[in-house]
Amino acid sequence: MKLRLRLLPSCLAITLLSACAPPLDEAAAALTQQSFRGDEDDPDSHSQGTQLHATPVRAVLYAEALVQHDGALRVANLALNRGEIVAAMPLSVHGTTPSLARCGPGAAEDETRGCGFAVNGQGVCSPGSLVSLEGSSGGALRERCMGKPVLRVCEGEAPCEHQARGYLASANSDVTLNDCPSVRFTCPASGVYTALAGPRTPGAAWQMQLTSRAGAYPATRKVLRGEDLIGARLRQPSGGPPLLEITDVTHANAFPAPEGSGMWEPSGHTFLYQVHHVSSSPSPAPLCALGVNWAVPVKGLFTERGDRQESTRGFTLGCDAGVIAKCYRWGYQPWLDGATSGPVTRAHWSCTRMARADYCGQGTSFTQDGTRIRPWDALTPEIIPPPAPGSSSDGLSFEAGWNTAGPACLSHLRWKHLTASCVPLNPPIYDEQGNIVNDCRDPNTPYGPGKCAEICDNAEEAAQHYGSRVFNNSAINVP
Repeated sequence: MKLRLRLLPSCLAITLLSACAPPLDEAAAALTQQSFRGDEDDPDSHSQGTQLHATPVRAVLYAEALVQHDGALRVANLALNRGEIVAAMPLSVHGTTPSLARCGPGAAEDETRGCGFAVNGQGVCSPGSLVSLEGSSGGALRERCMGKPVLRVCEGEAPCEHQARGYLASANSDVTLNDCPSVRFTCPASGVYTALAGPRTPGAAWQMQLTSRAGAYPATRKVLRGEDLIGARLRQPSGGPPLLEITDVTHANAFPAPEGSGMWEPSGHTFLYQVHHVSSSPSPAPLCALGVNWAVPVKGLFTERGDRQESTRGFTLGCDAGVIAKCYRWGYQPWLDGATSGPVTRAHWSCTRMARADYCGQGTSFTQDGTRIRPWDALTPEIIPPPAPGSSSDGLSFEAGWNTAGPACLSHLRWKHLTASCVPLNPPIYDEQGNIVNDCRDPNTPYGPGKCAEICDNAEEAAQHYGSRVFNNSAINVP
C-alpha cells in the first residue's frame, strides 16, 4: 500500500521530533474580522475559524448573578434551558405596614381595616394579564373556610394598606357560598404580588387556602428570561475580569445567519445575548470583539486545550465568531441529549476540533479563518447529512474523521504550510519497496494499536476502523 503525498506533513514523515511551521492558536492569533467567503457562492459548505471561544472569557457562573427587577439589582441563580439563560430570583417580603399589626378594640370587621392581617404568600404572573386569586378550605369542594376570611392583594413584594400605594384588590366572604373570598386583578408590571389575609373578626380563629388560575401562587421565586435579562450582571470564576452585563437579547430564529442563508438557529429554543464588560467607561468593551457581538450559551466548559468539562458551577458563552458557537449553529446543540451528555454533546466537541483543524488535540489551530470545509456526521438521526453526489462541494476531498480528542484518522492537511509537529497520529513505516507496513486498516499489519498509522480516505473507513462519527471534506490549501 503506497503512501499518498497528501497524507501527512513531510516533517512528520521524516521524524516526529523535527520542527514544523509555527501554528496558529487562540492565544497567539490576532483577533481579526471573521471571513465567511465561499458560503455565498457555495451554500453546501461552511467556513471554519481558528478561535474556540472568540473571547478571553471562558466561564460564567450559575450562582449569584444580579438581575434587574422593579428598578433594583437582585441576586438570582442562573440555569440553562436548552439554548436559553433562565434566572430564578428568590422572592421576599419587603418592609411592613400597620395592617400587619394586632387590632385594638373597635376595629372594623371587613377587608378595609388597617390591622389584623398576615402575609399569606406571594405570587407571580404575566404583566397585564388578568389574575384570579380564589380562597378555599383546602378540603372538600363545598367545605367552608373557617373564620370567614378577608383578603387583600398588593403590588410587588411589599404589604400595603387598603386603597393606598401598591393596593390592587380586596374582598370579603359575605357574598360567597363557601365563606371564602376571591379577587380578580390585573397583574402589575413587576409580575409579582403579595397577598394579605386574616379573619373577618380580628383575633378569631381562621383557615383558608389560596390558589390562582394564572401564573403561580404561592411562589418563592420569579423566573426571568428573554428580554427580562437585559441589564443582568453575570459573574466569572475568581481571578477573572469584572462582571459582565447583558445589554441585549434576541431570538436566534429571528437573527440572520452570518454565512449562507436562513436564520442563526431556527428551532425556537435558542437565544443570543449581547454582553459587555461592566465598566465606568462610556463605551464598555464587548464580550465578543469579532464580527457581531452576539454569544450563545452552551452547557459545559472548554479549557485552553480545547477539552470539554461537565460543570455544575458554570457554563460557556460562545461568541458567534468562535467554533463553539459555529458548531452549535451547524446543529450540534448539546441540549439535544437531554439532561445527560451523550452523542450530540460529543459531536459538538468533536466539531470544535474539526472546525479549528486541531490536529494535535491540544487546542492549537492549524487553519485560517474563512477556510471552506464541508462537515457531516453519522449520528442517528444524522444532523448534517453527507454531501450529495453532484453537490457544489464536490471539489473538496475527504480530510479526516474526528472525535473529541482530535482527528481519529487523517487523509490530508487543510493547509500545506500549517503542519503540525505534535499530531498524535503515528507516522507511516515503509518497507524496502516503499509500502506502508503499519496501516491500521490492514488486518495483517504486525503493528498493533498505538504503533500503526491512522490513515483513512473516506468516512466509511473512519467510522469502521476508528469509530469516528464526525467527518469533513476540505481542499488542500496553499498560501
